[in-house]
Amino acid sequence: RLSGPIYLVIDPHYVSTNSIVYVGPQSVTVVGATWTPETARELAAKIKRVTSLPVTEVIDTSPDPEWSGGNAYWKGIGARILAVKATDDLLKSTWVERNRRARKYHPGYPVLPLVPPTDVLSDRFELQAGAIRGFYLGPSHTPGDIFVYFPREQVLDAGSILKPYLGNLADADLRAYPNTLHRLQRMHLRIRTVIAGHWSAVHGPDLIDQYLRMLQEH
Repeated sequence: RLSGPIYLVIDPHYVSTNSIVYVGPQSVTVVGATWTPETARELAAKIKRVTSLPVTEVIDTSPDPEWSGGNAYWKGIGARILAVKATDDLLKSTWVERNRRARKYHPGYPVLPLVPPTDVLSDRFELQAGAIRGFYLGPSHTPGDIFVYFPREQVLDAGSILKPYLGNLADADLRAYPNTLHRLQRMHLRIRTVIAGHWSAVHGPDLIDQYLRMLQEH
């Protein structure tokens, strides 16, 4: 448990990945579908250890496999798979290549057919009666990654957008990336904790400035 209804997920498969599960009053929202249907099944079993509530929503926060590869499992148990249009478009147009790259760099990663989101949302959306806010601010780690914010707990899930190291910039728009982070800063969100998608998970809001400096130096 990270804070209140928020649970931190540290997924050790392939490349260690950090994400969030939100246990609401009546249902569970999973932020990031995990790498594969098998890792999603494993996460679902762990969720059952802390709540009997059903998982009804899963957010694909990025077109990359670690955030969307588990879609088939979640869809199979009846959960809605949610994504903004930018993420959905990239999943549909680049999934085959992303899956190929995952198999190249992560031995044992399976051949997975695309399971697209069931619901395409606006660039800004709310779930769990406003307790979860998702927003797309522009290209960053990919042209389709989003932030997910939990206003009550003042937690920002940044996925692969913010990390303690630059990480993989193969799909990044390096001109647009800083502008996207400046848009985030101009929202003046109350942020106590930033969850980075890879490496160490829990950071303070200064991670935003830190990543901007790393981009500038790069």
